[in-house]
Amino acid sequence: MALTKTEIENYLKETKRILLSTVTEDQKADVRILGAIATDGVKTYFSTASNARKTAQIAANPNVAIYFEAPGQEFPNYINITVYGKAKKVNCEKGIEKAKALIKEKLPHFEFTEDKSIYVVEPEEIKIFNSSAELQQDKIQIEKYDA
Repeated sequence: MALTKTEIENYLKETKRILLSTVTEDQKADVRILGAIATDGVKTYFSTASNARKTAQIAANPNVAIYFEAPGQEFPNYINITVYGKAKKVNCEKGIEKAKALIKEKLPHFEFTEDKSIYVVEPEEIKIFNSSAELQQDKIQIEKYDA
C-alpha cells in the first residue's frame, strides 16, 4: 500500500540524519552524512560550512539526492525515502530564520554562524521503498513534484 502525503512528511520529519549526494566536478557522485537538517513538509533544509566542498559542487551542479532512513527500523517493516531535486542556497533573512528555527527543533545545540550557509531542496521526485508492501510492484513508490 502506498504511503500518503502525510505519512511521507512525517517520515522525513522523524529522520535524524540524511545522506546527501552531490555531483563532483568530474561528474561523480559524492555522498556524505548530515545532521544539521530539518524538513518543512517535503522540503529539506540543511546547514553546512560555507567553504565546504559540497557548496562548490552545488554551485556547479545543483542536482542532489537526499537519502532518509528513520532510526530503529527492522525488516520486514522497513522504509527508506530518497528525495531528488535541486539544492538552492537560502539568502533571504526570513528564509534563513525559518530554517534555523526548524533545524534547532531537531538539533537544539545548533548554532548558525557567519561561516555557515543554509540550503533548501524542493523535491522534483521522491522514491519510497516500503518492504512491508504485500505486492512486489508496490514496494517502490514514485511521487512526482512540480519544480
